[in-house]
Amino acid sequence: MSNADMIVEILQKEGVEFLGGFPNNRLFNSAASHDIRPVIARTERVAINMADAYTRMNNGRKIGVVAVQDGPGVEASFPAVAQAYGDNTPILMLPGAHAPAMQDYDPQFIASRSFRDITKFASLINDADAIPRRFEMGFSALKNGKQGPVLLETAANLLWGQYKGEERPSYTSPRRHRSLADPSDVREILDALLSAKRPMIIAGHGVLYAEAWEELRTFAELLQIPVTTSLLGKSAFPESHELSLGTAGRTITKAAGHFANEADFILGIGTSFTINDFTARMPKDAVLGQITNAPSDLGKCRPVKCAAVGDAQLVLNQLIDEAKSMVSEAGRPAAEETIAEIAALRKEFFEEWSDRLLCEDAGAISPYRVIHEMNTLFDKSKSVVTHDAGNPRDQIVPFYDVETPRGYLGWGKSTHLGSSLGMALGAKLARPEWLAVNFIGDAGFGQTANDFETAVRSELPIMTVLVNNGVMGGYGAYMPDAVEKYQSSSLGGDYTAMAQAMGGYAERVEAASDVRAALSRGIAQTEAGKPVLLEFITREEPVLAMANKWGM
Repeated sequence: MSNADMIVEILQKEGVEFLGGFPNNRLFNSAASHDIRPVIARTERVAINMADAYTRMNNGRKIGVVAVQDGPGVEASFPAVAQAYGDNTPILMLPGAHAPAMQDYDPQFIASRSFRDITKFASLINDADAIPRRFEMGFSALKNGKQGPVLLETAANLLWGQYKGEERPSYTSPRRHRSLADPSDVREILDALLSAKRPMIIAGHGVLYAEAWEELRTFAELLQIPVTTSLLGKSAFPESHELSLGTAGRTITKAAGHFANEADFILGIGTSFTINDFTARMPKDAVLGQITNAPSDLGKCRPVKCAAVGDAQLVLNQLIDEAKSMVSEAGRPAAEETIAEIAALRKEFFEEWSDRLLCEDAGAISPYRVIHEMNTLFDKSKSVVTHDAGNPRDQIVPFYDVETPRGYLGWGKSTHLGSSLGMALGAKLARPEWLAVNFIGDAGFGQTANDFETAVRSELPIMTVLVNNGVMGGYGAYMPDAVEKYQSSSLGGDYTAMAQAMGGYAERVEAASDVRAALSRGIAQTEAGKPVLLEFITREEPVLAMANKWGM
């Protein structure tokens, strides 16, 4: 038996269903011989984005795994792993490594050393007998505590060699462990909520990984508390719910901004409250509470009044039980004034943006019209949408409403242009019966466009919604002289022809009145098994929903 076969059999025991990567690793052949599907992308980065989304769609119950070549393969992987680390996504990286005799000589790249700052656990395997134990350590890290990537680097001579021991060492799959919070911490949080006049909840990514969306809804309804979600937590709470304030990312809904600025207590559930450029910051005077499974995130960026450490689902059940004993089994009566206030703010928000959301045929299409048609056309019970970096993210997040857990993949503590295409591929691998859509600009699509061919070749019928305004949207403000003298923000290309040449279905749409019909045709083509690119020729739309930005 080869050492690669030993590794793949461990992956089988862990329920791994596909192995992504590019271009060469001994594990691809062993995976295929063991009926684990290799999915070969055109770049390491897209393969990692696929694994990232696959893990998210499965809430970490199944792990996306990527194998890459030693040297240039793992060197090219760094950006996408850094992005997964920023978003705390548990993926397993399995690069090859130089043979031990070469490892100590510069400039050989040792991934387990260089990736330590962007992984939860990184280890170099030079001994075949160590393989099972290192994988036990790796999968334990993937399954427990704060999420993050794991890297297990195996010397190439081991990957290509046969196991020489008399008896192969055994592998024991690590268990997943969860914990309740200290009951006194739970009571303190509940006291703060019940004594507050204007409380609100921010639901983060931890709610989704804990699969705690039903508990969140029950708790919010029990105490009649409005709920917003973080960018990564979008889809943890149904956005049609009467207590939903929508999502607060870099751009936010009017209701989320209004309630946050007036809240006298904000409880974050499954969120780190990390300060960065792409998620909403808390109002300066906000009083915060926090529920997290990561002690290192407690009060990390802002002080918190009260906190509990534990699994979001288990702690929410503790809160529900405690609340029922204090309030009643039925909970508080409906907060009619609050519900009416939320509804009014939603209506105002739509009316303020209706000229863009409902734009007519005069001139180029507004990207907001494309978003509006997606929002009103898609079957939210079996669709997953993800944004790309930059304006596409900032435009879609406040206006695309999500009803189903994982009906949206929000990402972005690190924002790499082009990542959404791989994310859509990974979502389709995880939920083949769902419509998987990535919303992307022409700058982002230019980064990873070759991997549209991966969708065709791998029979992964995703739908890429490309809003093409011919420029790097918003960049003119950063380099006005470069734009005026050298048109440095301008872009070009016929992406419709490119997608057709790769074997997909593609349309170029230039009139707002044609948007909905084109989206319908695109959905039909994905159902027929074809990857789709819809290229909407849009205007640059620098106006973003940031008027009520928190923390300003």
